Amino acid sequence: MPQQIAVFDLDETLICGDSSQLWTQYLWEKKIITDPRFLEADQEMIIDYNAGKLDMHKYLAFCLQALHQVPHEQVDIWLTDFVDTKIRPLFYPAALQQLEIYRQQHIPIIIISATVSFVVKKIAEAFGVQAALGIDMVMEEGCYTGTIQGIPAFREGKVTRLKHWLAEHALSPQHISFYTDSINDLPMCLFADEVFTVNADPRLQSEADARGWRALNWSLQLD
Repeated sequence: MPQQIAVFDLDETLICGDSSQLWTQYLWEKKIITDPRFLEADQEMIIDYNAGKLDMHKYLAFCLQALHQVPHEQVDIWLTDFVDTKIRPLFYPAALQQLEIYRQQHIPIIIISATVSFVVKKIAEAFGVQAALGIDMVMEEGCYTGTIQGIPAFREGKVTRLKHWLAEHALSPQHISFYTDSINDLPMCLFADEVFTVNADPRLQSEADARGWRALNWSLQLD
């Protein structure tokens, strides 16, 4: 049984960008969506998320309307192209190096994100990470709806989902390392045994300074 696990946030932590917003932009560029209100909703989402007041249920109920009549198989085809063309170039080199260090040490890696699961899991695959938790969505007739299924991996929900995942896999690690950029992940930071902030937002940086968490500054250019 592993004595340690490494848990990573996704957006602005492993990648230089927000995968949810980038996904909407991809759908817009491909003319899969044509209503500019979807782009506006993502801009508002980023502002509310950074302010710690995002209504995740309301946001996803709106933005997933675009896929409600699209078979999930087609969504997966788009996702493969999206990850290859839009996300891979945004992988932080230092993130790839850190993931490899954990692999060499046989330490299990988990990505947990407040982005919808079908996006998170596809990106995790590109990182070579099998364990990935996001916000699960209810499906109807093979299509994604805008209704959240279960507990969303957001704020306190990340801790709850991680606890459930550990219980499902009969794991009780003695040490949890956690990497994040956002104050929204403060509950996970307090749950973890070791915290690394990555390009932290001002409020998380303040917490890191007060609590002695290690601050990392990752960029798309290797030093």
